Amino acid sequence: MKKLLTIPFLIITLNVQAITPNEMLVVVGAVKFYNENCAGLSRTGVEKMNKGLKRFDMHKTPVPVLERNPLAVSGYKTAQKFGCKGTKAQAYKAGYGEYIN
Repeated sequence: MKKLLTIPFLIITLNVQAITPNEMLVVVGAVKFYNENCAGLSRTGVEKMNKGLKRFDMHKTPVPVLERNPLAVSGYKTAQKFGCKGTKAQAYKAGYGEYIN
């Protein structure tokens, strides 16, 4: 489960090539949770995520449509279980704290 929480912040690194489209959908769900219920991503984090969406041509699909994907829903529910504090702690442990508020 911790791995699922770090995935949203993997997208905002330069190592985007290692992420699959399915993992990207999990990221979308987890970021949706963080943006709706917590402080949200920083401007840099949003830019990095958008670059990741372009990497998989997912930028052509509106984000609300991506958020309805079962994998995105699963990512959202996983982040919800950890809550804002847990999600933020995992991001800092993984070295991605600079991308979240």
